[in-house]
Amino acid sequence: MNKIVVGSDGNSAYSVTDGTRNITITGLNFTLEAIHVGYIFNITQNLLLFAPINNFPGITVSGGVVTYDSSKAELASGDILHIQLFPPNYGKDADGVRFVYVTNPEYAHNAGPEVLVEEEDQIVDTVNRYVIPFVDYTNMGLYIKLFADTADDQVVLTVWATNDADADDSADDGWADVSQDVLGAASMDCSNETLEEFHWIDTDMPCLKYMIKLVYGQSSSGITENNSADVIIFKA
Repeated sequence: MNKIVVGSDGNSAYSVTDGTRNITITGLNFTLEAIHVGYIFNITQNLLLFAPINNFPGITVSGGVVTYDSSKAELASGDILHIQLFPPNYGKDADGVRFVYVTNPEYAHNAGPEVLVEEEDQIVDTVNRYVIPFVDYTNMGLYIKLFADTADDQVVLTVWATNDADADDSADDGWADVSQDVLGAASMDCSNETLEEFHWIDTDMPCLKYMIKLVYGQSSSGITENNSADVIIFKA
């Protein structure tokens, strides 16, 4: 199995302990270790609790209980979580004995976390585009964090897609705006606030590439703004 979204496979389940940072995961057919945890997102609190990326707080795992870092808010009864695991892949012979090595294992097709966008203090009217090649992938998690100190420091993020290999990476021509499908809205529009969201692409429909488009500022053209944008992706 390439991945497990806990609670969606008919076997695994999770429970939270109110007022703690402990998540108990049951129903797995392997011994859970920290290396198997892809990410944990608290949908109720709209908060990323864990992702295996540089400079992000880690987790501990013991006896099926995952404990995340104290810098993140505590859990509350009824919190809905999205937990993705990447279990070990074992090959077996005809007698069911595990092989030590697996040729072309499923986990080899996971791209791992990738920092796509990391920028700040962009000038008004700046438009930046980041292309995400998506051949051979069907799933992607997008962690997005936008900051704008005032309304004039506005940051607007949209998501685009294409199957045209010749689509211009520096323009909208040849691309379709798929923000509504991916973000659930026409855009992520950040003004005088910090927005932190996690979105998923999970489809069997092929796509050649996606593009993240960022547009900055509402004040006079050429003015440097107090803003930032971070996007971390995980393809599988």
